[in-house]
Amino acid sequence: MLGSLKADILLQAAMRTETQLIIDREALQPIGAFDANSPAEAFTGKVGPRQVVLVTHGRDPTHQCDRIGTIPAATTCAAALARFSPKLIVNIGTCGGFLARGGSIGDLHLPERVAFHDQRVPIPGFREFARGELNTLPVDALRAELGALGGTCSSGGSLDATPEDRAILETLEARCKDMEAAAIAFVARDWRVPFIAVKCVTDLVDDPEAVQDAFLRNLRSATMRLATAASALLRSDYLPV
Repeated sequence: MLGSLKADILLQAAMRTETQLIIDREALQPIGAFDANSPAEAFTGKVGPRQVVLVTHGRDPTHQCDRIGTIPAATTCAAALARFSPKLIVNIGTCGGFLARGGSIGDLHLPERVAFHDQRVPIPGFREFARGELNTLPVDALRAELGALGGTCSSGGSLDATPEDRAILETLEARCKDMEAAAIAFVARDWRVPFIAVKCVTDLVDDPEAVQDAFLRNLRSATMRLATAASALLRSDYLPV
């Protein structure tokens, strides 16, 4: 089954915690590891007429924690594209928001573009490559249907943000900050597969509270909103597949 399984929609998330409610609600069935070189795991099922495959990055075998961040995001995406040949990639997960841009805990984002804020190479050409600004698939009607915000989602390899990161986030006018979206979009572009992201805010980057404290406190409510958004998205008439 696994070898011949093809996906209309590939849902990708870093953490199983971010997607367990989706797996349960949509009765997705585990199909286990799908790449011999990775602990990433997959689940699948039909949602309406669409074959959905949901992948998470799995747990690191050395440190026994979820494999968050841009590197597992990119390697998992490439492996999933090779195995499941999806027609659309949807990165779903949590993010940080910004008080300065009117952000609130629980906001839902469906970004119009992605970029990296922690890749700094002050050489012409390499500077733009490192910033990695890419547009997502235009889905204004879907954004309105989900009640989501647009703008830019910027990705980086750290949960917090240094002063240098914050300066770039300001330049980008980022509405949300995560650790995966831009990396997945980078791979999706190379494979010529449409990409969108759905993110829910667990913490506020420019709030004095420690990011990790807000993230842990708000994770459950964010995953609930993501599950509701995913159910609507997977059944939406506004998807291109």
